[in-house]
Amino acid sequence: MKVHIALFVVSLLYAILFSLAGQIMPQYMHPEGFVMLRILTAFLLFQLTAAIVGFEKIEWKKHALEFAICAFFGTFANMYLFFQGLALTHPINGAILMLVTPLFVAIFDHFRIKTWPKFGFVLGTLGAALGSAWLMLGKGAHFNSETLKGDLLVAVNALFYSIYLVRVKKLTAVYQPVTVNRITFMFGVVFMAAVGGMFDLGNTNLLSFPQPIVLKIVYILFFTSFLVYLLNAYAVKKAGPTLAGIYIYLQPVLAAIIALIMGTDHLTNTRIVQIVVIMISVWSATRFSPSSSNH
Repeated sequence: MKVHIALFVVSLLYAILFSLAGQIMPQYMHPEGFVMLRILTAFLLFQLTAAIVGFEKIEWKKHALEFAICAFFGTFANMYLFFQGLALTHPINGAILMLVTPLFVAIFDHFRIKTWPKFGFVLGTLGAALGSAWLMLGKGAHFNSETLKGDLLVAVNALFYSIYLVRVKKLTAVYQPVTVNRITFMFGVVFMAAVGGMFDLGNTNLLSFPQPIVLKIVYILFFTSFLVYLLNAYAVKKAGPTLAGIYIYLQPVLAAIIALIMGTDHLTNTRIVQIVVIMISVWSATRFSPSSSNH
C-alpha cells in the first residue's frame, strides 16, 4: 500500500508540471539553465538528506559505471531533452508523448526478468494508454511541422526515462533511495555542467523574476526534482520498474480532476467515461504487473 501511495503522489506532482514548465521557458529561463538549476538543487537536497539520515558506503569499483549510466539516462539526458522539447512544443503534446514511457518500461523490464507479460497486464496497459491519449487529445493537442523537433525530443526523453527506471533497479537493490539519487544527481551535475548548463544558469537573474514564477520554479525544484525522484526510487526498490511506469497513466486523470476543481474544465459524460476507462485499465495493469519478487 505504501508503494501505491508513493506512486500516486508522484503522478499528482507530475500532473501539475507540464503547464508550469511551459510558463517558465523560454520566456524567463533557457532549458540549459533551468535543467542545471533543477539537477543542482536536487543534488544539494539529497546531500542534505543523506547528512541527516546517514551516508551509506559506496562500492565505487563495483557500481560507479552503473551510477553514471543511470545519471545519464535519468538525471541528465532525459531532463535536458524534456525541457528542450517542451520549449519547442505545446505542453499537451509533451504530456501525450510521455504516455509511451510505461510501454517502454514494460518491454525493457519483461526482457530483463525474462518473462512474457500476462494478458491482463497487456490489456490494462493498452487500455490505459489509449484512454489517456483519448482524454488529452480532447485538450487540443497540435502535432505539426512546427512542433516536430520538440515532439521528437520529448519522445526520446520518454525512452531515456524508461531505460533509467529499469536500470536503476540494480542500484536500489543495493542502496537506499536517498543514496541512489545523491550519487546519480552528483553525476548529473557534472554532465549538465559539461554542456554549458552552469554558464547559462550563471547568466540568469533569478532575482528579477515575478513572484508567481519564482513560486512555480520552487515547486518544480522541490516536488518534481527532489521528492518525485525519492518516491520513484523507493517504489522501484519495493515493487519494480513496471509498476512505477504504469502509474504515469494516472497523470492525465489527475490533471483533468485538477482542472475540474480549478474551474478550467467542466465534467461531461465523455470525460467520465475516459477517467473510468483509465482507472480500470491502470488497476488491471498494476494487478498483473511483474511482482517485486521477480525483480
